Amino acid sequence: MVGLELLSTAAKVMTGCQAGEMFGDDTNPVAGVMVGLISTVLLQSSSTTTSIIVSLVGTAISIDQGIYMVMGANIGTSVTNTIVAMGQMGDGDQLERAFAGATVHDIFNILTVTILLPVEAATGYLHHLTGAMVKGAQPKEGEKWDGPIKKIVEPLTIKIIMSNKKLINGVAAGETCESFYPVVCEDGVVSAATCDVALIGCDKDSNKCPAFFSQDASKDDEVVAGAVCFVLAVFVLFSCLAGLVIVLKKLLLGVSSRIIYKTTDMNGYLAMVIGCGITILVQSSSITTSVLTPLVGVGVIPLESSMFPECFVCLYHNTDCLCHHESNESDHILSSLSPFILSYQCFL
Repeated sequence: MVGLELLSTAAKVMTGCQAGEMFGDDTNPVAGVMVGLISTVLLQSSSTTTSIIVSLVGTAISIDQGIYMVMGANIGTSVTNTIVAMGQMGDGDQLERAFAGATVHDIFNILTVTILLPVEAATGYLHHLTGAMVKGAQPKEGEKWDGPIKKIVEPLTIKIIMSNKKLINGVAAGETCESFYPVVCEDGVVSAATCDVALIGCDKDSNKCPAFFSQDASKDDEVVAGAVCFVLAVFVLFSCLAGLVIVLKKLLLGVSSRIIYKTTDMNGYLAMVIGCGITILVQSSSITTSVLTPLVGVGVIPLESSMFPECFVCLYHNTDCLCHHESNESDHILSSLSPFILSYQCFL
């Protein structure tokens, strides 16, 4: 989980400027889907992409553009578990099963968008339906909720590197990435309170900056730091996957294998509820599907059993997006609710 969190953060630092620049242009439906897809692949976080879309709707982009971008974001989120499946390249049979388990998520999202994209483009029913659902609503500012898993993992990753989401939002709203540079700290004191951060941020709660933060850093310096962390994250991820596979193989010997198979052979609807609950807990569909992928690879979970929770987790991986919204303008919040609710309606 630390490897996945570090991978996502490093990707945001490496490609944050490019991903932010993709938002805001007047796009047709297919282009809107591609913007959401590519941005999510670059940022390795559909929650971040959707949060940006929610914050931009009603100001920089229209509701229709936001709807198509959310569709693309839900396709792009399935890339991480495909990367995880590549960690089992040492065994052809395991790779085949793991890759099949990973692509269940991909195919489900692609089929959903394939069906709903032309329907929405022709009728605009999602736009009208979500508008009717929030009509007369009186939203208030929300608070960010971090799941217990994130509270365990994040304190370690922010000591290494931390992305600045405000830069990505700023670039998406029309600012230039270069305007955030150079990184300057008052009186040479490195802290969250004294430094103007760019791609790499600092933790305001502890008032400390991560190990890869450097004052007077240029854009290229921080992109290189992100690339180093990305390689480190891949190494950590693949090392943990290798250890996980070894442990699981030992568990599958003798009587324990029959116990595990019996435990994982559950009703499909129950599997969907478990997948939903786990994803709400960890606040990341990427983590849920990435954990399931190696389990399918070694045969702990049959492909048929993994399919239900993998598909259903897509319903809840954006539950924290509205909590990131800090606008006091009621009309803007109401317009932002439409693409947020869309992410549920697409999969329901």
